[in-house]
Amino acid sequence: MSPEVTIVGYPFQPTGMAEHARSTFRAFQSAGITPRLLDVADANRGYDPDLERDFAPHLVTTLGEGVNLFGVNGDEAERVIAKVGEAAFARGYNIAYPAWELAHYPKAWAKVLDRFDEIWAPSAFVQAALQEAVTRPVHRMPLPVDLKLSSFLGRRHFGIPEEAFVAVFFFDFASFADRKNPGAVLEAFERLAARRPDARIHCVIKSRGGHDMAPLDGNWAQDALEARLAALGPRAQAIYGDLSDNEIKNLVRAADVFVSLHRSEGFGRGMAEAMAMGRPAIATGYSGNLDFMPEGTGLLVDYELVPVAPGAYPHGEGQMWAAASPEHASRLLEQLLDEPAQARAMGARAKAFIAEHYSTAALGRRYLERLAAIGRA
Repeated sequence: MSPEVTIVGYPFQPTGMAEHARSTFRAFQSAGITPRLLDVADANRGYDPDLERDFAPHLVTTLGEGVNLFGVNGDEAERVIAKVGEAAFARGYNIAYPAWELAHYPKAWAKVLDRFDEIWAPSAFVQAALQEAVTRPVHRMPLPVDLKLSSFLGRRHFGIPEEAFVAVFFFDFASFADRKNPGAVLEAFERLAARRPDARIHCVIKSRGGHDMAPLDGNWAQDALEARLAALGPRAQAIYGDLSDNEIKNLVRAADVFVSLHRSEGFGRGMAEAMAMGRPAIATGYSGNLDFMPEGTGLLVDYELVPVAPGAYPHGEGQMWAAASPEHASRLLEQLLDEPAQARAMGARAKAFIAEHYSTAALGRRYLERLAAIGRA
C-alpha cells in the first residue's frame, strides 16, 4: 500500500518556494505516489493553465494522517500550522522543508521548526545552518530539478537576438534583491562589453517588482536598472513582471549561459535548471549551488566574504555572505564566448550530472527511501 503524502505549500505562485512544492510533487509522482496537495497561500492565485491542469485536481482542504511535507519557511510555519489546525497537525508525521540563504539560521524561527518530527534541507549549506539551530534531525534532501515544458518557445518570443551570445539572470525586487546581487551581474557584462565592442553579446535581466517597491539599495531602484541597461543599447534588455512557468523555463533554454553572482543561495534553482537544459552556469563559488556544480559542470566565480549590510536580509546582523568578483565573472563569460565547443561540452556534462542526481526520478527514489527509514513507506 502506498504511503499517504500531503505536500503543504504554495503550488500556484510565481516564486521559488512554489517551484519547491511543484518539483517535490512531481518527484513523488515519478516514484509511483501521487501526493495530496494543500495550498496554504493567503493571496488568491493567478491563473496559469499548465499549473491548473497539473496540480488543481490534487488539491485537498485538510492535512492527512500520513506524512505531511511542509514546503514553507520558518517565518511562515506558525501561521501555516494555525491555518491547517493544531489537531490535524498532531495526527500526522510532519516534515519541514524550508529554504534559507545565510550561514546561520534564526533562533526565533528554529523554535517553530522544532515542532516538526524532522526537517529536510535542500543543500548541505542549509543543512549546516539548520543543524546548529534546531533539536530535530535534519536530512539533506536536494530539490528536484523539474523541466516539464508544455510548449517550446524560441528567442523570438522574448525579443532576444537570434545570433547573439546570450547571458540570462533573474532577480526579484520584492525579495531582498541585494542577496541576488544584480549590480555585479551587470558590471560583469559591462566589463565584457567594453573589452569586446564588436562582439555579438546580449544580456537579459528578468525581474519582478520595481517602481512599486521601496528599494533596499538606492542603486537598485528600477530606474537605475533601466539606465544601465539603456547604456548597453541593443546588447541588453529587461523583462519585467510575471511569466508563466513554461515561459520562465523557456527563457533559460533560450540562453547560452545563466549567470548568478549571488551573495548566498540556499539551493540555486536558476543555475540548476540551466544546467539541466545543457546550458553552462557561471555562479558565485559559495553556498547551496556548490552541491550541484562539481568541477567541469559549471564555472565558479571568485569571491570574498563580507558582512551582510544592515537591512539587506532578515536576521542578517552579524552574518557574512559573498561578494563575487565582477572582473572574474566577465573573464569567464569571455571564455565561453570565445570557446563555444568548450561551452557546449560543459553544458552536456552539466545536463548529465543533473539528470543523474537531481531529476524527479532520482529524488523520488530518495524521498521513498527516507519514508521507508521512518516506517512510512
